[in-house]
Amino acid sequence: MKRTGTCLAAARSMPELRISATAPRDDDGEHHQWTLALAGGGGTRLEAYIERRFGQRIPKQYCRLLGSRSMLEHTLARLALVTPASCTLVVIGPNHLAHAMPQLHGLADHVVCQPASRGTAIALYTALAMIKRWTPNATVTITPTDHYVDPSTRYVNHIRLARNVASRIREVVVVLGVRPNEPDPELGYLSLGDCLTDVPEARRIVGFAEKPSVAAAQTLIAGGAALWNTMVMCGTVNALWDLGRKAAPGMFEMLDCLVPLVGRPEEWEAIDHIYRTQPALNFSTDILELAPERLAAIELEGVEWSDWGRAERIETTLALRRGRELMKPKGITTA
Repeated sequence: MKRTGTCLAAARSMPELRISATAPRDDDGEHHQWTLALAGGGGTRLEAYIERRFGQRIPKQYCRLLGSRSMLEHTLARLALVTPASCTLVVIGPNHLAHAMPQLHGLADHVVCQPASRGTAIALYTALAMIKRWTPNATVTITPTDHYVDPSTRYVNHIRLARNVASRIREVVVVLGVRPNEPDPELGYLSLGDCLTDVPEARRIVGFAEKPSVAAAQTLIAGGAALWNTMVMCGTVNALWDLGRKAAPGMFEMLDCLVPLVGRPEEWEAIDHIYRTQPALNFSTDILELAPERLAAIELEGVEWSDWGRAERIETTLALRRGRELMKPKGITTA
């Protein structure tokens, strides 16, 4: 990727925080669609597993755990079906450049390298400030980069639906959810309410519980109206901005100041200041849990999904895939 002129100017005084292969186009129309991919995790829980498999400790999103592409590449290839590279922004962690850049060519034109690890909320909203400066009325799809989904085509169709709903009902953030098959205490749970008016596929969220106890998770599942939170969501810039402002007004005073500085040399100092002065915030616990009334959910039906946060989940998924391949008639392969 090439740096823009702005990036070159900033790099003389500070470490590069954003690299753009193309100049973002300023446009306040409502037709714009962006993908914001979060790839900043350090992967500490899987360090030993990754080292055994690959001989080095690198974050799992950059590893080829499935086929010839990394989880980051799989994620961006899916989203490329609905968002061009010119409108795809990836947030990576400190010291991730060497791992990430070779994998992003042709998939994402814009990369934000965080100056520090300060939680998913600061990572997400610092990047969203850039989109807000360029295309303030856009609809944004937010996605993790370390989850397994299959089949891709059906998954992408659900994203298209969520985008359409978020574009029409512009004050609501639409989350993709998965029907739980066990009371997993490491995931988030969305409690469902009534359907949105004229959108039977989407239901209001009346409660959000991030990583509840096993007993609490069992109660939520027994009620029959709860979904796992995939952390994949679609919303307009303003809906996402208002969602965060309600939960963290102090941080948003700084973020509001950052928006007009995007594209100027002062951008990098402003971002660095936010990372140095704001407390670490988790997007699920510190933002989503506090404002469930601003959310709606669409269930991922007919799609296998797994949050590959534990080695057991990865190995279980891979074993199931191998088993299906062995049981298929010869000459037929999965996508």
